Amino acid sequence: MKYAYFRRLPALLLLATLLSCGKSNSIPGTASLTIVNAVAGSNPLVTNFSGTQPIEWYSNAPQIGFGQYHAFNNYSGLQPLALYQYPDTLPKSSPLFSFTLNLPLNSIRSLFLIGTTGAPDTLVTADAPPYHPVTDSSMGIRFVNLSPGSAPVSVDIQGQANGSEVGSLAYKGLSAFKIYPATSTVTGYNFEFRDAASGTLLASYALTPSPYRNYTIALEGLPGPGGATVPQAAYLINNY
Repeated sequence: MKYAYFRRLPALLLLATLLSCGKSNSIPGTASLTIVNAVAGSNPLVTNFSGTQPIEWYSNAPQIGFGQYHAFNNYSGLQPLALYQYPDTLPKSSPLFSFTLNLPLNSIRSLFLIGTTGAPDTLVTADAPPYHPVTDSSMGIRFVNLSPGSAPVSVDIQGQANGSEVGSLAYKGLSAFKIYPATSTVTGYNFEFRDAASGTLLASYALTPSPYRNYTIALEGLPGPGGATVPQAAYLINNY
């Protein structure tokens, strides 16, 4: 009896291995997607991950207001996406955006919805947020210019020279992540967006440090006369 058991042991081990592999391969992977609404003058945008097909559960569809963002982590591969201006989400309505995203497994993407309602545009980025060791109380920050029609902008910390953080960001320009101390002795940072040529202050954002985090600080709104209705402003986007 004992001899028969040991004769079957290799077969049992092989079967267990195959079942384990099969179970592992059946677990679906996902990607991370952060959608940012910086379309100047837009209503809240309703997301439809069924493309242009009618939204089955309209009341549950996420809405992203101007100057806001929403993080998704349950989609991957070639993913259709349409975004409608609320409340234009009837079957006959035309989406403001309609495309197919490529979301590789385990990737991190940001989809910046930009431009104006009359001329919508996008900026898609593949993100690699920096890792912060537990022994290093730091955070990562990057900057992006989402203000359509703006001249190149610079970024500084209040009290420092113009362009101390970023020398020049054209429209749709995105900086790399930069590491900043986030210890208990650092009370905060006041980041300023300025016209890179004249040094004119356009917008600012006061950030209280939070260790082991990564952020994007975005400039939105319209320059010049358009700023009377949609003024330029800076806001924070949480990354990983």
